[in-house]
Amino acid sequence: MLPFDEDTIVAIATPPGTGGLAVLRLSGPLALETVRRFFSRPDKITPRYAAYGALVHPDLGEDVFDDCIVTFFKGPHSVTGEDLVEISIHGGSFLQQKLLEVLLRAPGVRAASAGEYTLRSFLRGKIDLSRAEAVVDLIHAKDAAAHRNARHQLQGALRTLVQSMEQELLQVLVQIEAELDFSDQEINPTCLTDLLPALEALSAKNQRVLATWFYGRRLEEGFRVPLIGAPNSGKSSIFNRLLGEDRAIITPRPGTTRDTIEKNLMIGGHTVVLIDTAGLRNTPDPAERSGVDRSVDEMERADIVILVQAPDTPEATTPTLNNTPYISVYNKVDLDNNPLNNFDVYLSCVTGAGFETLKELIYSQVINMVTAGVQGVVVSNERHLDIFQRFGDQLAVCQQAIQSGLGPEYLASDLRQALDFLGEITGKTTPDDVLNQIFSGFCVGK
Repeated sequence: MLPFDEDTIVAIATPPGTGGLAVLRLSGPLALETVRRFFSRPDKITPRYAAYGALVHPDLGEDVFDDCIVTFFKGPHSVTGEDLVEISIHGGSFLQQKLLEVLLRAPGVRAASAGEYTLRSFLRGKIDLSRAEAVVDLIHAKDAAAHRNARHQLQGALRTLVQSMEQELLQVLVQIEAELDFSDQEINPTCLTDLLPALEALSAKNQRVLATWFYGRRLEEGFRVPLIGAPNSGKSSIFNRLLGEDRAIITPRPGTTRDTIEKNLMIGGHTVVLIDTAGLRNTPDPAERSGVDRSVDEMERADIVILVQAPDTPEATTPTLNNTPYISVYNKVDLDNNPLNNFDVYLSCVTGAGFETLKELIYSQVINMVTAGVQGVVVSNERHLDIFQRFGDQLAVCQQAIQSGLGPEYLASDLRQALDFLGEITGKTTPDDVLNQIFSGFCVGK
């Protein structure tokens, strides 16, 4: 476990210069004593009550520095598990930086490092590691779906799932270790093959957890949706119409788009990365050919492909899509009085016809990929993915040990290793270097 630093730390908990109110947070044994020296009404500071007053101190100037509100949380009943004081002041950059500068000159006070408040909360047992990581996910959530998943994890969904898997594994381990502890007594030994169904059921659950990774990454990165078709089929016009802005250049000349252009679109609470691509055709132009190659790459990376055809352009020859879902679009329908009837949607970038239908089709495809997870857990963190993969491999080792006829002492050791892997998610068995890496990625003030 990382050594616990008893210093009092201070940091700005809100971005400097954002206007409105700013919060400076002190945590540690000297937090209350330090703030009292600067607050005009120190006798009014009471745990869990907001006290209104002013900041007055020679180091801050001759007059009142600023009106403020001080809120005190007595440890261990605080987010860090220790005495914590928050000072709310006006949000100007000068006010924040000046107050921080003066507080840092107080005895026993130093600047908080990145993620140190959350780290102290973890070390004090206020939250487990999975919930600490959810703080970062919540801060960086870029749409409603990612926010919902982060909130679910912050409320302990992943911890609850891991605890249930640990209990299932412990039920197997207890039977073996009880017999090993009392091997000198007359106890009917458990047939190890009778333990296989429980391990197989746990392996199946773990596989279901791993299967949520596809959707979990889309929560982080968005669903990639490229527009694919022949040059001048109107892909850029569709791209601009869907975005509601002129993001892509449009000209009557085929081959104008020579590189991919990306822009995020929110559909059904999910981020859709809409991609305008170069038209697919054979071309001697090296620059255009490079754009065509990138279009093919986007098709291979795509979660949903929008295939565009128009009456005034030849049909593009597209690579095999395999199992990638697609939406077939007939564009420029205003130019064709007798359009083909085998397309999913018919569009006119001139009149706007069909675009609501196209959005609904994209929404339907996205919703088809949404998963509720296992006990509500969707894996979106690469560290968690690696742990569940190693845990699954270790369960396979345990099953192989039973099938190979190894003794119970070997199986017990293998099961203990599997438990240690699960413990890395909640922080019970996470190496210190990994903890340092995780918390160093946090914002200062969190």
